[in-house]
Amino acid sequence: MHSLARSTIRGPLCGALALALSYGAASAQRAEGLRVERAAPGAPSVQSAHRPPIGSASLRRGTGARPRVMVTGYWPPTNEAARPFSQSPTQNPQGWAGSDWRGRGYDIVSFFPEFGNPNCTSCGQGMGDFEVDYQDTSADFWRIVGQEQPVAILTLSRGANDHSWEVEMNQFNRTNWIADFTPPTAATPSPPDANFPANYKRLSALPVQEIVDRVAMSGLNLTPFICFSGSGGGYLSEYIAYHGVWYQHLHRDPLDPAWCIAAGHVHVGGQVSWPTATAGLEVTLEVLLDHLDAVLACAPAPLPYCGVSPNSVGSGTTLDARGVPSLATNSFALVAHGGPALASSILIFGSGRAMSPLGDGQLCIASGLRRASAVSQFDSRGAQTLALDLAQPMYAGLSVGSTWAFQLWHRDSTPAGVNLSDALEVTFCQ
Repeated sequence: MHSLARSTIRGPLCGALALALSYGAASAQRAEGLRVERAAPGAPSVQSAHRPPIGSASLRRGTGARPRVMVTGYWPPTNEAARPFSQSPTQNPQGWAGSDWRGRGYDIVSFFPEFGNPNCTSCGQGMGDFEVDYQDTSADFWRIVGQEQPVAILTLSRGANDHSWEVEMNQFNRTNWIADFTPPTAATPSPPDANFPANYKRLSALPVQEIVDRVAMSGLNLTPFICFSGSGGGYLSEYIAYHGVWYQHLHRDPLDPAWCIAAGHVHVGGQVSWPTATAGLEVTLEVLLDHLDAVLACAPAPLPYCGVSPNSVGSGTTLDARGVPSLATNSFALVAHGGPALASSILIFGSGRAMSPLGDGQLCIASGLRRASAVSQFDSRGAQTLALDLAQPMYAGLSVGSTWAFQLWHRDSTPAGVNLSDALEVTFCQ
């Protein structure tokens, strides 16, 4: 089974509650909602020429300029954990530690605000990049990703008042946010991603279980767990977390010059010391780089095609890859976003590309159609994870180098009553 489906270490609380308690802000109201990717209204093009395309063959072979992993922090201890990766001599007089970090072939760069009291509890707005202000954070984010074109994004913030290392699964396109310090005190626009409905859910694209497992085995005084059921907290933590996974989905196509493979958020407990937070970040980065290596080695990467068909809740359902399509590791899953809440679905696959009407969508698989899963269901926010157990009989015939097309058929309250996602072309590796 894919790692997302395995049991994991659980913490006492998901960190959403802790944020409101830590910063004295009013609690955020929550609403249900669900909704193809276009560039965000405030999101500039990231076709900069200061390094070769991430998806290029030269990068896969380890030549050319190094890909960059972007790390952000907010309140201590997370900004201190990220400090060694800052290229600013003011923030980091000890010198940038992220160049070809540990000889792994990636540069690690970090961005975070500064506070008058570096060990603050009630920290205020801060100064510099990613001040605790919605408008400043969004403007800084789109400017920085335009500069860096990160192959992965890891956002960090302080969570509960404990020793937790909480990996968030869910980030929401909210309309209601906990107030910040400077008017307008909520996100503008709200929801921030105008192309998708209010409270649209985006799932983490980090190797979440692997991070938890490795941190648990690290010997650090940390309690790692995955928050499956909660949210990023409705404050600046979730706001930047949503920006990260939003950017990753905008650039999920491996043919995109700004291909971004992974993004997600970690809440770090407020009792975690600065050295321990730094060590926890280093463990997390090692896992993330292992994941990037595996994705880049398993070329070609899963390729979306066929486009999406509008459904009853928006522009349509999209299908994304999680993990690596390796027959040896059997750790591959697909994630569906933007579907009708609680609708039943079936994952199908076959060979070759096509485009023929089916229900209110398009069947994008040419031949040899197979059913890849039992009947599944979207959650109340229109998302679901579909783990592929490649040892099962329905996958007989998958071999190293073989290419298969996957698509999600689902019920919908459109005229025909059924619809389909876009399609994902997957080539399996050893």
